[in-house]
Amino acid sequence: MTAQDETAAQPPAERPVAGVWSVPGRVARLALGLILLAMVALNVVNAVSRYALSYVVIGIDELLIFAMIWMVMIGMLLVTAERSHIALELVTTRVGPRGRAALFLLHHLVIAVAGTYAAWQSFQFVQRITMIHQTSMALELPMFIPHSAITVGLAGTAIIALYLVWQDARDLLAAGSLERNAPGEGTP
Repeated sequence: MTAQDETAAQPPAERPVAGVWSVPGRVARLALGLILLAMVALNVVNAVSRYALSYVVIGIDELLIFAMIWMVMIGMLLVTAERSHIALELVTTRVGPRGRAALFLLHHLVIAVAGTYAAWQSFQFVQRITMIHQTSMALELPMFIPHSAITVGLAGTAIIALYLVWQDARDLLAAGSLERNAPGEGTP
């Protein structure tokens, strides 16, 4: 069974975002892998230079922290698009397709609203630190770079969640029509 067959076999409310997201999703995964490899290399350079050569490379710690922030935010976009975020399956496995679709819709609506609010607050903070030209201590990088990761991650998650709300609403309507048209139920 191919990955496409597995996705098609999933109930609609459990399907990841497909189509437009597949290429950017692959690119994001590749970028995350490359960033992680670069971070490991920087960590090795830092450890060897510090402990074997008694030389401290200035700024590696900052780069590692900033890269980690971006990795988490890009990962959050992937997790949301794939519907693989933390969820309580205790309830969703015990309800029918209509109830499951309603719970997913509520779940994604909460993510969209909270993500939008948090992204707006983050954006306002990034504007303030940009206006005062705040830089990092070691590398003197503009601090809007790491802080923008939060804004990008939260705004992107909110946008993806809004798309999932739309998908979930369609699934909820489809589940309702399936329940009404089930054989042996309803009026003849």
